[in-house]
Amino acid sequence: MENKNTDSRRKFLDKGLKLGLITAIGAIGLTKIASKLNAKSSETSTGKMELMTTDGTIIEVDSSEVMEMDHSKIKSEYDVREGMPNRKFVMVIDLAKCKNALKCQTACNKQHYITGDHAWLKVYKMQEDEDTAPYWMPTTCMHCDHPACVTVCPVDATFKRRDGLVLIDTDRCIGCRLRMACCLLSSRVVNLSETS
Repeated sequence: MENKNTDSRRKFLDKGLKLGLITAIGAIGLTKIASKLNAKSSETSTGKMELMTTDGTIIEVDSSEVMEMDHSKIKSEYDVREGMPNRKFVMVIDLAKCKNALKCQTACNKQHYITGDHAWLKVYKMQEDEDTAPYWMPTTCMHCDHPACVTVCPVDATFKRRDGLVLIDTDRCIGCRLRMACCLLSSRVVNLSETS
């Protein structure tokens, strides 16, 4: 009986020793692989990097020009009414490329749950003279430097952020339509669903 117990203990210890050796060899192999991957990533950080532009084109840039952002700080510091710190947004529309496809209007309507003829974004056919070619002009909020719509809003629903965006807080809006009356570009409208 004692011989049987000794044999089973020896087998158990042998299995444990083999398992420990396999684990140690695997750990050594993994650390070598990780160090090789780190070496490769440090080599690529001094070279070129592929990035995708906003229109989907892949471009190659020098990796020294790419800066990694710490998103955890941005999220904790971000305030919707203040905007993004150290940023300034502008809107640019290339009128030469506008062909009245109305995809911008459709996307805006979908984003803001607008239906029918209540579109915020209108596209008008413009022509300077009879001899010139016509072009299409979308009327969007131009995010003015000193927006009158912000000044006249009695409940602070329309506001301008530090990063340049002029936005509307639909929870605060009472539908008085003062922003429509004072907008020099006639681009501010009231969605009927805002006041319900």
